[in-house]
Amino acid sequence: FAFDFSIVFYDVTTLYFESFKEDEDRIDGKGNLLTKGLRRNGFSKDNKSNQPQIVIGLIVTREGFPIAYDVFSGNTFEGKTFIPSIVKFKDTHAVKNLTVVADAAMISLPNIESLVENDLSYIVGARTANLKLPQIKQISQELNQIDSASMRIETERGLLVCDFSLIRYRKDKREMEKQIAKAQKLLVDNWALTRTKFIKTEKTNQTLNTDLIEKTKLLLGIKGYYTNLANIPNETIIKHYHNLWHVELAFRIAKNDLATRPIYHFKKQVIEAHILICFMALAVCKYMELKTGRSTKAIVKQLRSITDAR
Repeated sequence: FAFDFSIVFYDVTTLYFESFKEDEDRIDGKGNLLTKGLRRNGFSKDNKSNQPQIVIGLIVTREGFPIAYDVFSGNTFEGKTFIPSIVKFKDTHAVKNLTVVADAAMISLPNIESLVENDLSYIVGARTANLKLPQIKQISQELNQIDSASMRIETERGLLVCDFSLIRYRKDKREMEKQIAKAQKLLVDNWALTRTKFIKTEKTNQTLNTDLIEKTKLLLGIKGYYTNLANIPNETIIKHYHNLWHVELAFRIAKNDLATRPIYHFKKQVIEAHILICFMALAVCKYMELKTGRSTKAIVKQLRSITDAR
């Protein structure tokens, strides 16, 4: 496929074990950590928080072909997997000019600094709700609810590219109105209001958070992307980010079509062997998809129809 590795896509997922007992860290007599437990409870993407898991970081090409992966302890925050995986990949394949695309969970000031230190380009999703109000007002004013409009501003996390989508606006508006209606009903009924969006609590007094509502209205339909690619057009940056679905598709194939989880092993070496086999199977599946233009599900269905082969 003539992969050049100039741009890769990164994301993480979790795989749970058919067990309820997690691994313990090995500590010496002085209290120093010898080895970290691999099967640990953590934030589960499979809604299996009561079962131990591992975190998998996956790198794919722009075609969606899996080219590298890493295994982390189940309680590892996904943002901390980002730099080790990407730097390892860059060094292993001696890639000179590498751009990595990832979602908003990977962005932090330390990660941005590490990317720059390792001479890496990046396109990472931005949590625009965390921006300062003057920046939000500037972005909203410049985009002016024009479909497909885009703009950019400088921030401490790099260049921030934003675009407006009318379809996204309608979806965000519906969701916001549902949340406001829910908050208003809870206030009228005087129910327990913990962790309810658009409700502000001051001592024992609870009111509708009008400031947050106004801020949310300004961001309706707007999506942001951090990057250090100053010479690349906004449309290209946005297009690259939208191709992140290739990693999500790879995870769905691995979990559903290849039945990667649950995992029944408990020794680290056997777990790593299991993940390696699954990664190789995923690569074979993607090869068949690219060559035939058919999905893994369709290919597996046709293969299962064969009852005799010589």
